[in-house]
Amino acid sequence: MDISAIRLANISLIFFVAALLLLTPLPSVSAQSGEPVEADQVADIIAGPHAVKVVLINSNLAAGFIHMGFLVTDASTGEAVSDARVVIKAINDKEEYEGWGSAHKVPPDPRRYDGRMNLGSTGEWVINVHVSSPLGQGGATALTLEVPALNRYTEGSLVYFAVFGALMLGVAYLFWSVKRENRRKSDQEEG
Repeated sequence: MDISAIRLANISLIFFVAALLLLTPLPSVSAQSGEPVEADQVADIIAGPHAVKVVLINSNLAAGFIHMGFLVTDASTGEAVSDARVVIKAINDKEEYEGWGSAHKVPPDPRRYDGRMNLGSTGEWVINVHVSSPLGQGGATALTLEVPALNRYTEGSLVYFAVFGALMLGVAYLFWSVKRENRRKSDQEEG
């Protein structure tokens, strides 16, 4: 076996491992579950002249991630408010931490605004919503969420360790095969 055949075999192995890594479906880091929204994850509030339905669309509270939808209507007429500014304020009193975010318009629905936030620490978070539009402005407390302590090992970290282990085995095999071929080559030259 000559040196070009060894290089071709090693390059083929590298491409095979890379293809496996790219084609392997890894679980999403944000752990989006697609589970139905529970009753305690929906809040109907009145923020000044606005009626706002707050829906927790998706969350991974263990990672401090929340995705919320806001349906903003005129509280007196029920008509959609399509030109509102929706500001989200998350407060963790125990940690003395505040987070701010804004919800942005979702084009197909004139009353829907979506917002995402990362909550920076564990504990109880109070989510306040402030809405301003040509109708006026107002705010209210919408939800209270409990962010648990992070688990040390999750499915994502186990997959990461498995992929890392597979890569290390591939690298070890490459070194071993090159060393074996060099030893075989030197034995042929001596004999």
